[in-house]
Parts: sequence; structure tokens; C-alpha cells
Amino acid sequence: MSVPVLLIAFNRPDLAEKTLMRMIEANPSKIYFAVDGARIDKPEELAKVKQVRNLTSLIPTSIPYEVRFSDTNHGCREGVSSAITWFFSKEESGIILEDDCFPDLSFFPFCEELLIKYKDDHQIGMISGDNFFRNKIHLKDSYFYSTYFHIWGWATWRRAWNGYQSTGIQHEELYSVLSKKFFFKRQILKWYNWINGSSSGKVDTWDHQWTFHNWKENRISIMPNVNLISNIGFRSDGTHTIDENSQLANLDLDSIPFPLVHPKKRKLKFLYHIFVEVNYYPNKIYQLVFNLILNYLEFKSSLLILINGNKGEKF
Repeated sequence: MSVPVLLIAFNRPDLAEKTLMRMIEANPSKIYFAVDGARIDKPEELAKVKQVRNLTSLIPTSIPYEVRFSDTNHGCREGVSSAITWFFSKEESGIILEDDCFPDLSFFPFCEELLIKYKDDHQIGMISGDNFFRNKIHLKDSYFYSTYFHIWGWATWRRAWNGYQSTGIQHEELYSVLSKKFFFKRQILKWYNWINGSSSGKVDTWDHQWTFHNWKENRISIMPNVNLISNIGFRSDGTHTIDENSQLANLDLDSIPFPLVHPKKRKLKFLYHIFVEVNYYPNKIYQLVFNLILNYLEFKSSLLILINGNKGEKF
């Protein structure tokens, strides 16, 4: 594979090892390995962080690698975002995985092909490996376009990351961007609170700011028609993913077939966005109605396959 990969890890050596070994299996052009420092008030982390860093011994001599091991702890917001900035100071494009985002092997050539295809297409902000529909909706195309940006295994370009701000997002600009993006006030307020909370440090994360950066630049993302990433980090030692019973925990992996079937038209899938809306803004009535729609579409697709071997309709 001609694409470099970045692995971002911290204090969970078992997860980091599993994801690193999958990276090695994909044989990237180079591995970048970023590990944050242990927290001062948690001295027991020192040994775990050292275990994670020692995983470099598993990287074969045939794959070059660089490390970024922090002496201090920067947290999720600065630790992750600064690692990505470091990565793109050295590479024009690449794949990014956090230690708990375990990919199907086909995720790597999927990203590689699309990184090349959309290299100079400034409307595309990133390529995601996530599909949260659990195979209930089937597409003939290998991927679809979305206005949302899921980062459990993803790829992008330096040209897209440039200008990203983890902090300092101004209230007026934030509200202006969101007001153009959403019609309903509940959507505007929800995203305003998320992005402002992350930017101000009330919430220790970096990804809401990445979504805002792409919206500000009027970009969309690419998502696969099957799920290529399983988040294996839903457990008690997680930072944000601690609910082991979450419907997004440990999702089944699927492989994407090659050659890829590229969409003929660049349009957003309305039904997919309704699904995302329901999950971003939970409401029991909305979820009930949407699940009924999903079940109907699943039945319809199964019936088509039974009758004439059709692999599914476009929705």
C-alpha cells in the first residue's frame, strides 16, 4: 500500500497492539505512532503508556516508522489534534486510526483509492470507514456522500486539515455557520453546545471542531456502503466510550468489494441523513418511526433478492 497511516494511542496496550498488527498486515508505506504522556495524578498509567510505546518492537524492518511520544499529558483534545497536525506536517495525505478503532483489511485499499481519486476535489473533506446502518440499507454504489463526519477510522489530506482549530472558535462565526447549515433551532443549539463546549475546553475532545471546520468550508464526506470499522474500546477504561451496551460498540465488520463502484451523481442520501439526525437528537417517537422504515426497506431488499437476485435498491 502506498499510503501512510497514523496510530494514536495512550494507555490501553491490548487495543493498541491489535490495531497496530492490523496496520502491519496492510503493509502501509510508513507508520506514524503518537502516544500521549501519562497523567500526573495517575502514576499507575506510566507502566501502561510504556507498554504501548514498546509496541514499536512489533513493526517489521520492511516498514519505516516515526514516533511522537509526549513527555506530558495533553488530553483528548490537544493530544489527538496535535498528533494529526504532526502527521500532516510530514505527509500530504493518509489514514488515521485511534487505538480502539479496529478496521477490516479492505478499509486500507478503500481509503487509498479514494485519497487518490479525490486528492484535488476540495468539496470532499474526508473518507470515513464507518457505516452505522448495520446492513439494513443496501446500495449498489460502494460509498455515499454525507454532510456528517465520522472519525472512527478515516482518511484525509493536508489541504483539508489546514486551518483546523481545536480552540478559539468565535461564537458569532459558529452561530452563523450553524444557522446556514440547519433549519431547526434544536439542531443549531445542539451543535452549538457541542462545538463551543469542545472548543472552550468544557469537553475534552477534538472531533466536534473537525466537523465545524468542514462545515465552515462547505465540505462533505465519503462513507462506505458497509461498515469497515469496529470500535472495540467501549469499556470502563475508555474516556468517552464507556457504555459497553451501546448500540455502536463492537459493530460487526464487513469487507467492501473491489473494484469500487463510484456514484454517478454527487448527491446526499436523504434517508441516511434522517438516520443520523435520529441518533444525534434522540427522540423515542422519531426512533420508532425510523426503525419501522428500516425494517420495511430491509424486507423490500430481501424480497427483491429472492425474486430476481437484485442486490438491493438505491435509496
